[in-house]
Amino acid sequence: MQKYSHLPEEELLSLLTNGDRLAFKQLYIHHYRSIFSYALRFTKSAELAEDITQDTFLKIWESREMLAGVRYFKGYLYAICRNMTLNLLARASREANIMDQIIQGAQHFHSDSEAQLEQQEYEKLLHEAIEQLPPQRRIIFRLCKIDGKSYEEVAAQMGITTGTVNDHIVKGTRSVKDYLRRYNITLLKLIFVALLK
Repeated sequence: MQKYSHLPEEELLSLLTNGDRLAFKQLYIHHYRSIFSYALRFTKSAELAEDITQDTFLKIWESREMLAGVRYFKGYLYAICRNMTLNLLARASREANIMDQIIQGAQHFHSDSEAQLEQQEYEKLLHEAIEQLPPQRRIIFRLCKIDGKSYEEVAAQMGITTGTVNDHIVKGTRSVKDYLRRYNITLLKLIFVALLK
């Protein structure tokens, strides 16, 4: 190894193209620190910079037969290191974006599922509240508040006056609200705004 340390770089490269491991080791020792520092400037991570440096020299060894035409080896090393670094950062960015999308999707799914379950629970309670009304009041309440029919339409359908329909709606609404208040839920805001106005 001693004799290799005194060889000019051109000769070391020539030996490397023929698969000389000691020549490769000498070039590695000579350029390691500068390549590591170069990678570290981009990544700000010693661990990543170390990986990139190792990959850079591995690339040199794997493509050693192509080094015969390289005139400025240090610049060639920097170019490989830069490409390795940019590829790593691009991959990390893609993976981070993919991970963000997965996390956001999972959160969206979770909140959607929660909202759906909550809505189902609300609808169940509303159904129970309506079911506890007297039969005629229940029918009138459903026709007006659920089916959206006018008081006049319901009055004509049931053969009663609009005043009677109104009386049933007022009492039915009060009864349903009282039933739902027992559960201390926000259903009053979410459902009554839409159904009981």
